[in-house]
Amino acid sequence: MNMFPLPIAFSIGLLCFLGFVLSLYFHLVHNHGWDPNQPWIPVLVRMTDCRCDEIVDTEFGLKFGYSNAFWGMWYYLLLAAAVVAHDLVGIPPAGGLLLVVVVAACYSVYLLWALYLMRVICRPCIGVHLVNFLLCALVLSRTWTLLFTT
Repeated sequence: MNMFPLPIAFSIGLLCFLGFVLSLYFHLVHNHGWDPNQPWIPVLVRMTDCRCDEIVDTEFGLKFGYSNAFWGMWYYLLLAAAVVAHDLVGIPPAGGLLLVVVVAACYSVYLLWALYLMRVICRPCIGVHLVNFLLCALVLSRTWTLLFTT
């Protein structure tokens, strides 16, 4: 039942934590007026001196009335819980986990394209998209054999 060995599960958990923190940071800075110079956020992904706010209120930045950062926080929490549940009891199935992370990675490609079209460099956004690609690669590396073996 334990499909994700401890190092892979730990890596997925760490990436989910990182994605959650970046999403939370973006959400708090944009929606609650937090100072973007938070000491707990690495300088590389801070929202200072970038045009991140320009994308939030566009068709690319809002889904169902909430920002992508809001949905991202929930995504990373639920993905981490799903990986733990999968390893403990086998639910959700590995194919379901793979589908979720592939959809998230495809959505990241779409949002990166939107950043390109708008000529905006949003460091937290790029960081989150990198997290999504790494999560997809990790889950795919463990589920690949399930998909293509007979």
